[in-house]
Amino acid sequence: MNEGVALSQLADILPPLAPSGPDWMLLIIAGFVCLVVIVTLPWFVKKHYSRRSGLPAREALRRLAALRSAWQARTISDREAAYRLATLLRLGLALPQLTPQLRPAAVDDEALWRETLNQLHALRYRDRSASSLPPQCFDRAEHWLAAAQREAR
Repeated sequence: MNEGVALSQLADILPPLAPSGPDWMLLIIAGFVCLVVIVTLPWFVKKHYSRRSGLPAREALRRLAALRSAWQARTISDREAAYRLATLLRLGLALPQLTPQLRPAAVDDEALWRETLNQLHALRYRDRSASSLPPQCFDRAEHWLAAAQREAR
C-alpha cells in the first residue's frame, strides 16, 4: 500500500475532543439549590413538629366546655362523650396516646389519672350498659387542661 494513500485515509478520522473544564454554571446552580435546602430544612422540620404537637390547651378547654354541654343535654351518648373526652385529653396535653404509664406534667395526681383513664377505657371498649360517664371526668380534664395552658405560657 502506498504511504500517501494511507495518510489520506487517516485524515478522515477525527481525534477525540480534549477534556473540557467543569461547567461552572451548572455547579453554581447546584450549589445554590443545596444552600436553599440547607437553610429552609430546619424551618420545615419545626413547622411539621409544631403542627403535630396537638391542640392548644386553650382550644381544648373551649371544646371541652362544648362537649360537656352536649353531654349534659344528652345529645351525645356516654360512650361518644368518652371517646371525645379521651381525644381532647390526648391532643390538649400533647400526648401520643393515653396510657396510665405516660402521665403528663400537668397531671398532679397519678391515682386520679389512672382512674380517669380506666373509666374512659371502660366506656369506650366494653359493654355499653356497663357504666355511665361520671361528671368528675370532665372536672379533672378541665383541671389538667388549664394546668397545661398555664405551663405553656
